[in-house]
Amino acid sequence: MAQVELSLYRLFKRRTVFVLATVFLLIGLCLMFLLEVLNQSSVEKSLVLKHRMVEQALSSYLVRAEGEMRFIGQNLSYADYEPDRELDMLFSHHDVLFRGGLDFFYIDWLNAKQSMDPRARLFTKVDFPPLLKRGLINRWVPVLTQDEATLLMRKQPLISSEREIVGFLYGFISLNDNLTLANELLESASLSSVQIVDLNSNHILLQESRVDVDLSTSVLRSRLPLISAVYADLQLAIIQKHGFTSAVVMSSLPLLAVVFFIISGGYLVLMRLVKVSVFAPIEKVMCGESEALLPFSELSSIQRQSRQYKSSIEAKERRFSLLTESIECAVLFCNEVAEIELINTEASTLFPEASRSRTLFDFMPILCHQSIQEALRGGVGVTFDLTISNVGLIYQWKACPFENESGYRSVLFVGRNITRETSLTWQLAQLTPLSSAIEKKVDTDALLSELSYLSVLPGLTDARALQGWLLLLTEVLHDISCDDNAVSYVPMGEVIRQESSRVMSAMGIESSRALLDCNVESSVKVVAVDRNTRNLIRILLMSVMSNDMAERRLTVAFDGSEWELTAISDSAVRPLFHWIIRMLIAPLNGQLKTLQNHTLKLNFHLEEHAAMPVVSLANKVVAWLVNDYYRADVVTESLARLGVQVIVYASNDGFFTQSGAISQFDTVMIGCDQDVKAQSDMTRALKLKYHRDDLPIVWLNSALLVDTDPDVFALQGCVFDYSLYQVLERSCALESMVTSQLNTQGQFWLMIGGSRVVKAVWYNELERSNVTTQWLTDLSHYHVTLSYHTETTVVLLEPQPAELLRTIQSAFPKVRFFSLQRWSEMPDNVTLFEMSWPYSGDQIQAFTQNVMQQTIVQQTVANDKDGE
Repeated sequence: MAQVELSLYRLFKRRTVFVLATVFLLIGLCLMFLLEVLNQSSVEKSLVLKHRMVEQALSSYLVRAEGEMRFIGQNLSYADYEPDRELDMLFSHHDVLFRGGLDFFYIDWLNAKQSMDPRARLFTKVDFPPLLKRGLINRWVPVLTQDEATLLMRKQPLISSEREIVGFLYGFISLNDNLTLANELLESASLSSVQIVDLNSNHILLQESRVDVDLSTSVLRSRLPLISAVYADLQLAIIQKHGFTSAVVMSSLPLLAVVFFIISGGYLVLMRLVKVSVFAPIEKVMCGESEALLPFSELSSIQRQSRQYKSSIEAKERRFSLLTESIECAVLFCNEVAEIELINTEASTLFPEASRSRTLFDFMPILCHQSIQEALRGGVGVTFDLTISNVGLIYQWKACPFENESGYRSVLFVGRNITRETSLTWQLAQLTPLSSAIEKKVDTDALLSELSYLSVLPGLTDARALQGWLLLLTEVLHDISCDDNAVSYVPMGEVIRQESSRVMSAMGIESSRALLDCNVESSVKVVAVDRNTRNLIRILLMSVMSNDMAERRLTVAFDGSEWELTAISDSAVRPLFHWIIRMLIAPLNGQLKTLQNHTLKLNFHLEEHAAMPVVSLANKVVAWLVNDYYRADVVTESLARLGVQVIVYASNDGFFTQSGAISQFDTVMIGCDQDVKAQSDMTRALKLKYHRDDLPIVWLNSALLVDTDPDVFALQGCVFDYSLYQVLERSCALESMVTSQLNTQGQFWLMIGGSRVVKAVWYNELERSNVTTQWLTDLSHYHVTLSYHTETTVVLLEPQPAELLRTIQSAFPKVRFFSLQRWSEMPDNVTLFEMSWPYSGDQIQAFTQNVMQQTIVQQTVANDKDGE
């Protein structure tokens, strides 16, 4: 991860700004706090004045209530009204009664007669006589009733016109939810809340707050004694909401502006002083601008170390310059984009245009551009020879990539004069009498390269393969050096078969390792074959079989005038094979071409004779038992090209259980890769079944067998059209294997379903009873078998669809169905013969005898009907 460079000066500026901003913020907060404290002190002083204003508002309210009581008293004393009608008289003056401060009144006459204001029951439910005893004449007294009604009561005497006291008038002011009084008290001084407390009883007489004010925030409180007409020790508590107002901020802005300008000026002065006093000397030291030592003790050691380091670098550069000029080599240094960084005198002499060029590619020849690019990409060990025509010299250049002081790749090119060495090498080469090609001797380097290639090849790691390969190679090299060139006339297909068998036998490899393409028409042509022709085919087979390519194929074709051999292998990059092929094709006057994907194409002429007659194999029925044979599809395709009718069976068991529908086989081909015993057992079983040894049986093995059955035909060499044609021609000449003759000797049963164990048990027991069987998984393709066996006995080892069984019965009425187990929806045309699991030999024999007896009875009845 790249390290990020930081500017020390900018870092200092950012940190200084942060510190000064913090100081400015703290000063601003302190100023606003101080202004807020002063503002709060002023507001608290104003609360005392508001306390007096609330007292005046309360006194005014009480005076209004007293005036209302005087009005009532005058009317009661001097008005003319009927007895017991004083309340009607008073309420006729409702414009006065309902506009005063009095909530209700009570009249106590001396003649034991009382009159109560009906509004009294709106405020309390208690009896008034006990309550009236607390009253004081012309004094307001706080009263707390039993139903928690808080009242102010005032007692006033009623004086008649004769100046006698005739009774008492009691006036009441309710303090519970008295919105009129509370509103007057709050509005008198613009308060948020007001509270009147009786200190004697420690009871709150009145407490009201504004609805739109939240008292949970910052508020100011004041508690002072209440001076009023109430005869009690009262205390008035007032609350006013007080918050951080914008006036504080606005009043602090001028001071903050002054502080900001002072701090900004100090910041600019500080930055200038630091830059001039600290960073400027440091920059001079680091850049080497100052030759004399600076008078700063902190920087003197850095300056001395920088001078020492600079002197050391200059000394190294001088020594390196002397070194590049003293050695007898051309030296070039370039950076990662091929720009020239250093060139010595010898290199400048070789490339005079280098001083006018920007990169190496501008003056270096195009032939060496690829090598230069490889070195620039970091390639190690890059060397190239360059002939410089203007001076007539040959230089060998070596590229050495390295990482420079900036962390990028640079390349050193060192050129050494090899003109004299090249000249001597050429002269020594001229002293050699004959080249290896003329002497027909293999190059030792090519042989060692081939052995190194084979040592890492996965398919040729055992000793036998390498020994066989060396034996074949020795024979080919011996034939090349030999002048004997005897000619024999052999079909081309026979030559290919013999050589492939020889290569397989010597190297011990499988026939499926290489694919051979040679049709029968070309294979039967009789040509003049000498050592070179055989060795050419042999060496091509060796090259195809001894490589690790995905496709290994040798194609032999005759186009009417010449033979064409195409080998898909890596022999084009294996110098040993390439040299041998050139040596072998030269006497044949042929041509050798290398196509794409390392494919070799050879064209040459051979003397021809009349072709061998080709026997048609059309309509021949061949049973192909694949077993574990590798690449069985190649054999199947080749048989199809020969025109035979191929019936493929996956295994020996499949042949026994499924071949009953075929009337005869002209040849039975048994494939094998590893399980040789199964191949022998199958051959032995067929001999016992047909009671003869000369059966048309062909063995196809992946590897050559040491011991083979003398009565069978074993295909030798690789599998291709001609080898199959040759072995089929001989096997088809024998008597065919007629399965219909076996079927007439006994009965034919069709067995449906069953596991492998069940099939083995039933097969052995039925074979003892001379019953021929064919095994099918189900009856989906019943018409293929029942068309040849219309009177078949079908044994159902597993349940089958009822509708399908009825369809088969209607198509083949003489077919009989037997089931060994009952299942739901079993049709009526199926005969049940229950057998317990597992099936034993006695049960199977009993079932077989029962079915045979039924067959005999049916045949007898049918014969009697025919006789009538």
